[in-house]
Amino acid sequence: MPPASPDQPPEAPMTPTPLSARPAPVHRLLDPVIRRILDRIDIRPDQSVLEVGAGPGEITAHLAHLVGDHGIVTAVDTDTSRLTPTNVIDVQQRDLDRDVLPDTYDRYDHVVARRSTKPLRDPVDVLEQMIARLRPGGWLLLADILPSAPKVYRAPDAVDDHLIAAVMNRVRRAIAGSDEAGTWTSNIESLLVNRGMTRHCVHVGTETWTGTRPGCQLLADIATHLRPELATEFSDSDLDRFGALMADPRVLLASYTTRVIHARKAD
Repeated sequence: MPPASPDQPPEAPMTPTPLSARPAPVHRLLDPVIRRILDRIDIRPDQSVLEVGAGPGEITAHLAHLVGDHGIVTAVDTDTSRLTPTNVIDVQQRDLDRDVLPDTYDRYDHVVARRSTKPLRDPVDVLEQMIARLRPGGWLLLADILPSAPKVYRAPDAVDDHLIAAVMNRVRRAIAGSDEAGTWTSNIESLLVNRGMTRHCVHVGTETWTGTRPGCQLLADIATHLRPELATEFSDSDLDRFGALMADPRVLLASYTTRVIHARKAD
């Protein structure tokens, strides 16, 4: 998918929320693209969905709405402190390096998974567990952020251009890992086909983000959240300047590259 133009589609208004009241904002990079693909998948009332990497639970709540009062969403993450169990949402704490996923073969109508930012000992094993728990005819949705060099299209001056690119690159490494830890695995399409998944579709995209607008506000939030880690490479004045640039309408940059794959298990 080519980068969207700055004005097409327009970024939706964002109501500011104190950072202390927000969950880790990294999840917000993938939530919009996950929701768009969920709208293309036939998730019906009364169905069961396994969500891996539920995080703060925004997608969990959306899935619970889709399956209705008599469906079930099993939300799995290493840290479940931000997830609230309900009659529909079953919260399960799992360390994907040590624990197996909940339930048994052919248990879920659909599986939705967001790739962890931490390295996994065996991501292929986790993928195989998800496929095994998916019923024939069900959809598997996988989301991650691809490693790609930052692009700054416009900045007040060359020094600011360099600073934006450097901070974005460091944030990307924190999200996806310098060794692509934030992506599922290489050659994932062949793996899916070899495990009986059909009709797979890969959605890769970027957007253009303008200073003051929601994309740059989100990037500023992520940098603030990661500030202790970024402080090993950037001074306080650099990070303060980066935050100011994200609120400067002269700034125009490309978002991180997101990828969402959905594939159907053969009947």
